[in-house]
Amino acid sequence: MKPKHPKRERGIALLMTLAFIALAISLAVETNRSARLALESSDAVRSRLIAGQMATAGIHGAMALLIQDRYASETDHPKETWSDPEKRNEALLALAFEDGRLAVLITDETARIQINALVDFPPSRQFNPQQQQIMERAIDLVRRDLGLEGDLMPADMVNAIKDWLDTGDDEAITGLNGAESDYYQGLDPPYQIRNGPMLHIGELARVKGISATLFEGREDRAGLRDLMTVHGMAPSADGRYTFTGKINLNTASRTVLAALMPPEYSDLAEALVAYREEADAAVLEGQAWYQDVPGAGGLELNADLITLATHLFRIQATAEWNGFQRTVTAVVERLMATDGRGWTCRILAWEMS
Repeated sequence: MKPKHPKRERGIALLMTLAFIALAISLAVETNRSARLALESSDAVRSRLIAGQMATAGIHGAMALLIQDRYASETDHPKETWSDPEKRNEALLALAFEDGRLAVLITDETARIQINALVDFPPSRQFNPQQQQIMERAIDLVRRDLGLEGDLMPADMVNAIKDWLDTGDDEAITGLNGAESDYYQGLDPPYQIRNGPMLHIGELARVKGISATLFEGREDRAGLRDLMTVHGMAPSADGRYTFTGKINLNTASRTVLAALMPPEYSDLAEALVAYREEADAAVLEGQAWYQDVPGAGGLELNADLITLATHLFRIQATAEWNGFQRTVTAVVERLMATDGRGWTCRILAWEMS
């Protein structure tokens, strides 16, 4: 009979016990880690949700401010509460959150060039000549400002945009460098042309000749997306829809003003912006205030291209809560309520990031 080795057996038992203890500790640590991560994740979800709700409240507060503004005035300019940062923050003070931060920015969407106005809707096959000129000038100005040189000239890019928009005419390209479906289907990867009004500004970046830099701009230089909009649809005389292409003279940027004016006057755009900033609110309510700018006495802008009032606004609300940030960007239309008893705002576009 072989002798027993109690010390060896006890040693093996101890090793097994230690192994089990180590495994149990490891499992406990992992369980605790998972529970902590789940708790942190739950807190993060909650914080992001609260920040999103705060930003949403900012959008609705801004819409209320725009409705109030319409009762006070029929024109829109930078002196008004919705546009002036100090006045706007004071008006939205009721939305201040004790444990978070909310910033709201309101801009005039009618200060931008309406891309879809480039084509006469309906019947949506031909250029709107006046909008064609404005868009060619705008692209040329942005291109020069960004120092870009490409194969396509502004007129060629506008031809390609027109082909993207026009309907029922997918066979014939516009000019020598337009682009219909065959061109886009031949790309890698291929994609569909709209053949109708653009629904999102990002579509412009997909048009032949529009480079990423031309579309996005640079940190200190505006790109086409900062100067143009896909919004502005209005009822047409035949009960369908059209795009007026009107630009608010009181809020348009220097580049948009330069594109709006005849070439011989485009250098005055900076002077118009400076005059507008210094002028009293009452001055900006006059249709021809721009003629009071030195050197602009002979300038005559087409009344069909300009307005002093807007019904389209872009609202950006950014909220911070517990280290988390959410931003909501909405484009809204200010219009008479369906019952005709007052003004309201309708949301046309909504993005949260």
